[in-house]
Amino acid sequence: MKHGILLVAALLAAGCAQERYVLLPGDGDGGRVVVKPRSGAPQTLDKPYATLRSGAGGVEQSSVEEVAGRFGGALAARPVPPRRFTLYFLEGTDQFTPASRVELEGVLAEIRQRPAPDIKVVGHTDRVGSVADNDRLALVRARKVQAELQRLGIPPEAIEASGRGEREPLRPTDDEVAESLNRRVEIQVR
Repeated sequence: MKHGILLVAALLAAGCAQERYVLLPGDGDGGRVVVKPRSGAPQTLDKPYATLRSGAGGVEQSSVEEVAGRFGGALAARPVPPRRFTLYFLEGTDQFTPASRVELEGVLAEIRQRPAPDIKVVGHTDRVGSVADNDRLALVRARKVQAELQRLGIPPEAIEASGRGEREPLRPTDDEVAESLNRRVEIQVR
């Protein structure tokens, strides 16, 4: 995730609502959000744990511990963010490269961390061969990954496999050019 997450809480105390906005850190630049509270001027939250409370008069900085203490239940209820993996194949085959064979274990470990995994597997090819042959090969690759995951104990209903052939290259090439980065299966684990 490239942007932070905004945590919003309305606290009811003595019959009046208090607004609280906290910018949580993301996995990238941290993000930025402009908040327009019910009363007061818009304020920018642009640092992790920047906090805006109604009646506070401006942006404050909360600590990790304070946010965890106040919002621990809500934070624990958030779903695990999706993860993406890419496995590569030997030219013209459904055989994994040696590095991708190892990476499959990482995919499996991620899936096993989720109580009800939802897995999308999409096969791709380079531009060597006909469009029809590449469509078939892309689907064969996706189904190979699907079968491997099932063999390792992942329920079949959790996995959706499809093929895109040569239509979505990572590295665009001319027709009939072999490109190892395009011979892949992309896996999204949610």
